[in-house]
Amino acid sequence: MSGTALQRILLGAVVPVLIYYAGREVGVPLVGAALAAIWGVGVSVWCFFRDREVDGFSAIGAAYCLAELAGLAVTRNPDWYLLSPIVSNAAMGCVFLASMACRRPLIQLLAEQSAGKDAFPATVRKSGYYRSLWLRLSVLWGGAYFLRAFGLWIVLKGWSTEVYLATRVVLDWPVVAALIALSFWYPKIYWRQRLHPVKDRIDGE
Repeated sequence: MSGTALQRILLGAVVPVLIYYAGREVGVPLVGAALAAIWGVGVSVWCFFRDREVDGFSAIGAAYCLAELAGLAVTRNPDWYLLSPIVSNAAMGCVFLASMACRRPLIQLLAEQSAGKDAFPATVRKSGYYRSLWLRLSVLWGGAYFLRAFGLWIVLKGWSTEVYLATRVVLDWPVVAALIALSFWYPKIYWRQRLHPVKDRIDGE
């Protein structure tokens, strides 16, 4: 991963979340969410004018913080932290699925901006299977976020707060890590099987 990619991740996705959680810790979650949303949107706009393309990481950070801000502003509920993961997961599911209508889905932007377009062979990028792979992964990521939101909602309604908080931990980074790992492994298999079917069949014999 290049230094530019790491900068994108830190500025676009990590910093706004840290700003939001800092606001929560000092007792002003609405202010924290507002500042985080302003930061996320600001980085997105800055990256767009600098690179003339949407920055995937800041788009995710901005969407997350805007979802938190909207929830806090509408409910004014001190217990919003229980519902916020459900809303933010559903919002992210919508973002991934809606991005499928764009020329470059969000998951494609994330991959190209972290690894660089040159990381993908020209034969793959020029094939019809390049975009179809990102559409498949968009469905996977969007569906996973919706399932997380639905699962958390079920646990919140039917179980104790302690069980709900434990479920949040289980469905948080472990699920994201699994999605990232799958997103690295699956493209190689998918493109190899479709661009080199004869070679794979011979190797399997």
